[in-house]
Amino acid sequence: TLDQPRVNTFSTPVIEDFIGALEMLKTKNEVKVLVITGEGKTFLAGADIKELSGFGPEDAKRFAELIHSSLELVEAFPRPVIAAVNGFALGGGCELVLACDIVIASEAAVFGQPEINIGIIPGAGGTQRLPPRVGRMRAKELIFTGRMVPANEALAMGLINKVVPGEKLLEEAIELARVIASKPVQCIERCKTLIDSGTPAKEIEAFARMFTYEDRKRLMGDFLKKKR
Repeated sequence: TLDQPRVNTFSTPVIEDFIGALEMLKTKNEVKVLVITGEGKTFLAGADIKELSGFGPEDAKRFAELIHSSLELVEAFPRPVIAAVNGFALGGGCELVLACDIVIASEAAVFGQPEINIGIIPGAGGTQRLPPRVGRMRAKELIFTGRMVPANEALAMGLINKVVPGEKLLEEAIELARVIASKPVQCIERCKTLIDSGTPAKEIEAFARMFTYEDRKRLMGDFLKKKR
């Protein structure tokens, strides 16, 4: 849970803490699904503009490299990552959403890449991850205008998976996490890798490898017993 006083933002210390948490969690085999959410009215309102206002080009480069590293860790997390978006997901917050595998949003959630309104551009992967998600033309519109998008419109354009009432957000996200966590972890891990960066040859190899696991034998056996 992102939980800062007043508004959740990404400052250098917060990003460093976030990276540390991700590095720790990815080593824990008992963590089968990661759910990321925010406290209060924001999921993540983007970068800390007060910090950015004092940057020169080299400072900005270091900051962008750091935030890219954090979201690459989210994207490359070995098991599924669900974003439970409770409120504003703007700038780096929208880019964090784009790095997650599945996105459930409350009816109050708002998404956008408004960086152009303060004289900068997306610096945490927005120009790279948004076009494949919503299409190039729509991504250009959102980035060129800085327009903010309500949850239902975000759902219609394919930016997120589902919209739920705010009071049910965490319940829905955790229930989905439980369903995914109940499946064979080797299947989940391999499917995530193949969807993100696979090839037909890699899929064939991974499919064959599934036949080395006891889960496959047990689950196929259970299926066949039910068919009798």
